Amino acid sequence: MEKYSGYFDLVLCINMIHIAPWEATVGLMECAAQFLRKGGMLVLYGAYKIGGTSVESNLKFDESLRSRNPAWGVRNLEDVVEAAEKEGLESVQNVAMPANNMSLLFRKS
Repeated sequence: MEKYSGYFDLVLCINMIHIAPWEATVGLMECAAQFLRKGGMLVLYGAYKIGGTSVESNLKFDESLRSRNPAWGVRNLEDVVEAAEKEGLESVQNVAMPANNMSLLFRKS
């Protein structure tokens, strides 16, 4: 896989972060940082909390996920941004989407 380091312009991840253990998010950030070329984009889509809270439907969704697996759950936006920045991925834009979801855009510096 080393031959693909710095090869890609875009990594797209839809609805994964909340339905996987936190370690999967950390791994996603590590891999995106490795495989994106400088200026490449990581785009995440899904439900997020801001400051530990969200709209009622996302909080109920979070509760449902955690009841199925305590390692799952709607993640705090700030934690996701911090994990990305640790890998050299700069948060460039957060876009509100339908159904109380968000798209998070990161650029490899």
